[in-house]
Amino acid sequence: MVSFTSRVSFALLLLLLFATTFNGKIFSTSSLLVRCNENDQRLLSIFKEGVVDPLNRLSSWNTEEDCCLWEGVQCDITTGRVTDLSLSDRGLQGEINLCLLQIQFLKYLNFSYNHFKTVSTSPCQVSQSPTHRFHNRSLATVSTQQENFSATIHYLDFSYNYDLVINDLHWLSQISSLKYLDLSAVDIGSEAKWLQHMGMLPLLSVLRLSGCRLRHFPSLNYVNFTSLVTLDLSDNHINSMLPASFFNVTKDISVLDLGWNNFYGHIPIALFKLPYLKRLSLRYNQLRGSLPDWLDRHEHLQYFDISENLISGPIPSCFGNLSSLVFLDLSRNQLSGNLPISFGQVHNLKYLIIRGNSFMGVLAEKNFANLSRLTYLDLSSTGFKFHFDPNWVPPFQLESLDVSNTSLGPNLPAWLYTQRSLRGLDISTCGIANIDENVFWSIVSRIHSVDLSNNLISGDISNVTLHSSSISLDDNNFTGSLPHISSDVFYVSASNNAFSGSIFPLLCDSNATEVYHLDVSHNHLTGKLPDCWTNWKQLDHLNLGSNKLTGEIPPSMASLNHLQGLNLQNNNFFGKFSLDLSNWTNLVYLFLERNKFSGSLPNLQQKNLVVIQLRANQFTGNIPSQICSLSTVRVLDLADNMLSGPIPYCLYNIMNSYPTDDIYPIEAANLVSKGRELNYNDAFIVNSIDLSSNNLSGEIPKELFRMTQLWSLNLSRNQLTGKISKEIGSMKNLESLDLSFNKLYGKIPSTISNLSFLAYLNLSYNNFNGEIPLGTQIQSFELWSFVGNLELCGDPLPKICHKKEETDNSKLDEENEDDNYTKSLYLGMGIGFAVGFWGVCGSLFFIRSWRHKFFRLFGHLVDQLCVFVTLSFKSFH
Repeated sequence: MVSFTSRVSFALLLLLLFATTFNGKIFSTSSLLVRCNENDQRLLSIFKEGVVDPLNRLSSWNTEEDCCLWEGVQCDITTGRVTDLSLSDRGLQGEINLCLLQIQFLKYLNFSYNHFKTVSTSPCQVSQSPTHRFHNRSLATVSTQQENFSATIHYLDFSYNYDLVINDLHWLSQISSLKYLDLSAVDIGSEAKWLQHMGMLPLLSVLRLSGCRLRHFPSLNYVNFTSLVTLDLSDNHINSMLPASFFNVTKDISVLDLGWNNFYGHIPIALFKLPYLKRLSLRYNQLRGSLPDWLDRHEHLQYFDISENLISGPIPSCFGNLSSLVFLDLSRNQLSGNLPISFGQVHNLKYLIIRGNSFMGVLAEKNFANLSRLTYLDLSSTGFKFHFDPNWVPPFQLESLDVSNTSLGPNLPAWLYTQRSLRGLDISTCGIANIDENVFWSIVSRIHSVDLSNNLISGDISNVTLHSSSISLDDNNFTGSLPHISSDVFYVSASNNAFSGSIFPLLCDSNATEVYHLDVSHNHLTGKLPDCWTNWKQLDHLNLGSNKLTGEIPPSMASLNHLQGLNLQNNNFFGKFSLDLSNWTNLVYLFLERNKFSGSLPNLQQKNLVVIQLRANQFTGNIPSQICSLSTVRVLDLADNMLSGPIPYCLYNIMNSYPTDDIYPIEAANLVSKGRELNYNDAFIVNSIDLSSNNLSGEIPKELFRMTQLWSLNLSRNQLTGKISKEIGSMKNLESLDLSFNKLYGKIPSTISNLSFLAYLNLSYNNFNGEIPLGTQIQSFELWSFVGNLELCGDPLPKICHKKEETDNSKLDEENEDDNYTKSLYLGMGIGFAVGFWGVCGSLFFIRSWRHKFFRLFGHLVDQLCVFVTLSFKSFH
């Protein structure tokens, strides 16, 4: 009997445990247990009516299913009342109906990371079919009752609905039980009283309003934040001084984030009135002055970030008293002086970031004496000098170290070899020349990200195998063949070294199938490209430029369909560039210049192409009209080839838009502009067309002169004819124009004087005539800009335009115009006389009645004339 009772008790215990595990939803499947409350279900149904659910995540929300089993809904296991509604990251759209806030026992509401656009306060009545109304008659009755927001809601999260706009927040003040509110990335910038509405929530302890497009601090009257512990106003547009009065109503606050705004002025001493402050972020503002010496009185402060401001002066020695400090970021300010010795006493410090300041002085081991917990150290771009004992062993094991752009070298400090936990190491531009090769490369092999660029490190690393996921060896003196690459590597950059030999072992004997960035440009690599590119399909950036590679392009390169950038410039490749690029839909830039490619231009139809640089090859044929469809192109360089035919008139269609997708950062481009080769780090803003040194013929399309965004235009050394269109005056941004060595003729249009940014002009060796247009900009150019035009005159040429000849020519033109006018007048009179004469005589000849009347009238006039003459004669006598 006891055994049976024990078994029953054990079974009941298992049942209770199972029910608890499934949060009470099992009770809804049994008629013996409590079902979902009808009014709660009604309000949930009203909410669903305004929701657009493209992913069908709310398919379980139907009347046949108990609402406690609906997606995201949780109910109390004893009462069946809805307590939690969590629909975060479900892809939902449409509106949020605030009828949900009337669910009587709702505590938790989370709609974060969706795509809602509006908040609705419409009447809480659900539209129902006749059948549904019959089965839910009690619901219709409930909808007429008084509707008030729940007094139990303590958690409300609408964050990261990036399209959500809330213009009225008055409803918030009615949720007096609210403790947690997150509206991050929701646009509430049009609500002028946002602070007052939230300040009327007496229990509110967490308020997150990051990225809400707030522009100002409203009045602090009637604000009651006595319970506030966390306040995040980061990433807004608040442009004001830090309001000292605000800190009088938030004395219990422990987390304060005001970063990424436009706060200015000094750090207010009112911050001292926050005795429980643990986390303070003021980064990316316009704060000035010095670091306050009272910060050490915040005995609980663990996180302090004031980076990217205008703070100046030294670091106060009192910072050494911040024993609780874990994170300190003072980067990119105007701080000076040395690092206080007292810093070595901040024994809890894990993150120290002071990069980008104007420090002076010496760093030694005493500055880090007791920092045993330090894991992240960033001293880059500072003025420190380093003086460490060669035998010093740091008390810490770093995970990340950045000392780039400092005077760390020429010898790599011995204490770095003791750091066995490093995951990130940046010692670029440190003047390092000497390393302990036996130890250094074994340490590097364990580091996830390594940057050794811009140093003086030398040596043959042919036998070294690179294991780091990301490694940069650029601008050193490494020799021998390229190092081996393991399957762990994703990013390799080894440009501007002295690597030699074939690229075959790197490409064909490697298991590095996940590499997406490979740059071995500006080395001494030789030989042909191997045909084993099918193993490198993840590549999106390939730079083999400025080597001594030769041969034709292997067919397997066509398999690199993820490629965004290809740079083969300045090698000895030859033959037709016949790769099928139809699958290279991501291509952004193509550098093929200074090779010996022949045949037609590559067939380029990629929608995101920005740079096409094919100069100094042997391409032939016409410029294909397909190029006109590449509206995103910013640099079109086809110079120094053997292209012929006309310039396509549709070329003005390029540079009309920007790439539609996220694109790989573009590398520097060398462009011939303003008469010399210039290096541009950002080719996205260059806007250049260079078709020079070809065999192009015909006229320059006048549409080309409508490209108002163009910076540089070079059509020199072709066979172009015709005149320069007066529309050239609309190219307001043009800085460089070269039309020299063509067969252009006519006058230089006066509108060229409108090009106020023009810094380089070459119209030499054409057939222009007449006077050079007057204008400060044009007359500022040297003589060589116009030489070789024998009929051209005027400043700055020595040939003077003779005004007498101009006057005579003008008079001759006027006489010719008068003569033509006279001839036209006489011709018109003759034609008019003939028409009039034959109009009258013809009528008299063909119409008898008109003829009889005419002669009777004529006879009558003759008789009257005779009588008049006879009487006049008698009167005279």
